[in-house]
Amino acid sequence: MSLISDCGFWIEDLKDRVAAGFSLRYLEGLKVVALSFLVFFILLFAGQSHAETKEFVLTVTDGEIELNGAKFMVWKFNNMFPGPEIRVKEGDVVKIKLKNMSSAKHGLFFHGLKVNSRVALQEQEIFVDPGYEYTYGEFVAGPPGTHLYHCYWNMAEHLSRGLYGAFIVEAKDEPKFDKEFVYILSDWNSKSEKGDDTHGVGHPRAILDNDITTINDRAVTGNNPIVMEAKEGERIKLRLGNIGQLPHTLRFADGFLVTHEDGYRISEPKTQDSIAIYPGKRYDIAITAGKPGKRNFYHSIKMPPGAGEKLMAEDKQNTSNERKQDHSKASTDKKAINELPVLVLDVIRGGQ
Repeated sequence: MSLISDCGFWIEDLKDRVAAGFSLRYLEGLKVVALSFLVFFILLFAGQSHAETKEFVLTVTDGEIELNGAKFMVWKFNNMFPGPEIRVKEGDVVKIKLKNMSSAKHGLFFHGLKVNSRVALQEQEIFVDPGYEYTYGEFVAGPPGTHLYHCYWNMAEHLSRGLYGAFIVEAKDEPKFDKEFVYILSDWNSKSEKGDDTHGVGHPRAILDNDITTINDRAVTGNNPIVMEAKEGERIKLRLGNIGQLPHTLRFADGFLVTHEDGYRISEPKTQDSIAIYPGKRYDIAITAGKPGKRNFYHSIKMPPGAGEKLMAEDKQNTSNERKQDHSKASTDKKAINELPVLVLDVIRGGQ
């Protein structure tokens, strides 16, 4: 209110300046400028008064998980793999405290979010030693859409050890859906974990040996698809992200509408029956539940043409013929991998 009072005082003071010989036209111009500033600040403060400050705490600890019979040493956010979903509204002010209770150094990166320059250039370069904590922020949440957060220290290995989660920013005009599901895909290398790979966990040269795919915390086997239940006619949103190193393709014969890519609305969405999700990419897709019954989403990994050969050519650490043959076979296997059901849309009749 002091700002409004000051502006009012300034306007009243103009009357005194008329008596001092100022041009009336000049003073009227100053009055318009003063009123413009007054309106601007009122709108600014009004917008801020509706913004909420959302505070989160992420505690990193050491852990272990088992995927397809293979055990992996991991780090967890809040004892969860993946980390807890962070969900805010567009325009909210966000603060995130990272508490490091693990045995290694860690940091935070906000993948896809437009954070301010202080967070982007300074705070995301701050890494927290074991036993310490640091609060990242404040920053305004945006753009709306599906994003990710993850560890930024020794990133290739730490992402390969589970330090990531979904960061959802709901739009001010968020479309209404009856159901929403969030799925993060990743891939794992059991050979590196066992020490059977010369490159180590997360090394780019070892990605052709990645032999396990996960959706959230579940390993893809073809025998344990995640079931999504819906009623006939319901509108369903799927938020999809790939935090892994390989391109993951999902196919749904009934088709879906891709509405957002990397958090940005697609101006002319089209219906399609498959989508390739490359590392770091995020998509929002919309489905309308059809007739009652079960329908599968199928998963496959299809390496771009020549990708395996290029990685082999760049590999200078191991030159044995046997090793090259193993990589070549892995490349061929990745291209020819069979589709496996990973998600099931189970539609029941409305009213049941």
